[in-house]
Formats: sequence, C-alpha cells, structure tokens
Amino acid sequence: MDTQSFKNPLDKNLSGYIRTGVWASLVSACMLIGIGLFWVIHPLSAEASFSIVADSDAAIRFAKITAIFKAVGDVVPPIFVLLAIGFHQFRLAGLFHVVTLVLVILVDMITWATYVPQVQPLDVLQHIPFAIPIIIAVYCFLKPIAKNS
Repeated sequence: MDTQSFKNPLDKNLSGYIRTGVWASLVSACMLIGIGLFWVIHPLSAEASFSIVADSDAAIRFAKITAIFKAVGDVVPPIFVLLAIGFHQFRLAGLFHVVTLVLVILVDMITWATYVPQVQPLDVLQHIPFAIPIIIAVYCFLKPIAKNS
C-alpha cells in the first residue's frame, strides 16, 4: 500500500514554474493568515469598517462574531493550499487558489463595495495585493505543460 507523505515543495527536481508557484503560495498564505489574525486580534475593526456604532453590548458581540467568521474565511483556504503543496498536488493547489480568488477575494471586494458606507475605490482596490500572489500561483500550477512528441 502506497501512503502519501509530505515532500519538499521546493525540491530542485521540480520545474521553475512549480517552485515559483510554491513561493507565491507561501506569500499568499502569510498574507491571508495574517489578515485572519488581524480580525481576531482587532475584532472591533469590523465596527469601524461597516460603521457599526458600538452603542450596545449586542453591537460589540456582533462585531466580534463577524470578525471570527471573517478570520476563519481568510485562514482556512491557505491551509488547504499548503496541505496540497506538501503532498505535491500542485494542480489541486492551483484549483484551491482559484476557489480562494472567487470565494474570498472577489466576495470580499463585493461585500466592501456593497456594505461599507461611503466606500472609496481604494477600499475595494485594497484587496488586489492579496490577489496578485494567488494569480501567480494559479498560473504556475495550472499552466499546461507542453508535451514533446
């Protein structure tokens, strides 16, 4: 029975595209996990972002619950990507990145554009730095490999 085990994702035998995708994934994971930690450490930032007036305990509890859900949504996708990379499942990692782009970055941009009062273009565009390493990793992991005949 063949068991899967973690392998070196930066192995010199891997193509340059795969190694670039791994580095982009590591950068993306650090960014998303970092922003997830931010929401846990500063849950009342949700009040400021969405202009929730902290006029009651219920509003403060709501902001904390929102921050926890936001943190989980930001932290879970990179964990799956890192696990896929650890098992050398690079195509799967690329697909996880596509899902992250749609369900985390795009949905977050739409949410900010829709629900943040007095939204400025910069408020929505601030999500682009999170998307750049993900797009690089998607390209590197899902790039078709030319077969020599």
